[in-house]
Amino acid sequence: MNFKNEELKQYLISRVEKSATTDIRVLSEEGEEIDINSDIKVETIVFDGDDENLFINFYGVHTSIFVFDKEIMFIDENSKGTYTSSDVYNNVVYEGKLREMDHLEILQMFADFISCFNDSSGVEVLISEDEAKKHNYYNPSIFTIIVKNKNRDNKDKVFENITIRY
Repeated sequence: MNFKNEELKQYLISRVEKSATTDIRVLSEEGEEIDINSDIKVETIVFDGDDENLFINFYGVHTSIFVFDKEIMFIDENSKGTYTSSDVYNNVVYEGKLREMDHLEILQMFADFISCFNDSSGVEVLISEDEAKKHNYYNPSIFTIIVKNKNRDNKDKVFENITIRY
C-alpha cells in the first residue's frame, strides 16, 4: 500500500478536509511537517491539528489509523499469514480484501473511516470473535467502535468486520 502524495492529496485529504474542523498536517518519515505537494514521501497525516488524536500512518504492507489510544490496522491480505496475535493485540484489524480495491477505493475508504471520528472526544472498542475466519497466527474478530461525540442521533457505518457508531 504505497501511495503517491498526489493520490493522498486528491483522494484522502481533500475528502476529509470537507468535514474537518481543525488543520490537517502532513509529516515525513522523520516526523517533520512537509507540504503535500513536495517530493518527500508522506508517512503520517494528522487530522486534528496539534492534538494528534486522529492520524494515519503508511507503513507499506499495512496502514494504520490511530484514534485516541486505539489502532485500526489495514493489513495487505498477502501478509496476514505472517502477523501474530502479539502484532495485532488490542488493535482493530480490518478483514476486507484490500487487493480487490484500487488506490482510489482504498483512500476513499480511509477517508470515510476518518470522517466518522471528526469532533470526537474518545472511542470505546467492543470485540467479539469471528469463528468463520482464521489466519495462520491470529484469529480475526468483529469490532464495534463507539465514538464519543456531541451527536444526538448516532449513525452506524459498517466496513466489513468493523462497525463504527458515531
